[in-house]
Amino acid sequence: METIAFYRESIIKTYGFFERTGLCLVTVDLPFHQIGDWGEGLSGLPDQFGVSLILLMARPASGNLLRIHMILDESQTGPLLMNTPQPFFATVRDRLKIEREVELLYFQGPHYGDRYGIASAALTALSAYNVPVLAVTCTGASVFLVTPKGKTPLAREALGQAFMTPESEKHGRP
Repeated sequence: METIAFYRESIIKTYGFFERTGLCLVTVDLPFHQIGDWGEGLSGLPDQFGVSLILLMARPASGNLLRIHMILDESQTGPLLMNTPQPFFATVRDRLKIEREVELLYFQGPHYGDRYGIASAALTALSAYNVPVLAVTCTGASVFLVTPKGKTPLAREALGQAFMTPESEKHGRP
């Protein structure tokens, strides 16, 4: 016997909004057969540049390419990647798209993995406030939104219209 439940709130609960600033978004399209080389190149980032990989997203691009988006913890990482003598990055240098000074806003909540509409509610709220979103990914109970520098305060305000945090619930406001 299978049980299917439908869970819906007028204001969606979340455990709070969290952010990271001073980040770099690097995008590259790679042939599928180069994924192993890319992974090896990424594993050297902390030692070579003193930076960490915060978030990695990938999706198929045209043909046999995979579009990879990675968020790194230093906005200066982009120029470092462009100038590194590291062999793998040298082969993809002309394909790297680097957006410095991006921010990451992320949150999670109860039942997000069991229900529909969480990402839609977040993106609708951001759209109503004209908050640009450079990338978004959802996994299980978490939502990750990448915005340009300085947009996370407005994004928090927008998301506050569609999501309830423990703090806003304590103060009796949605």
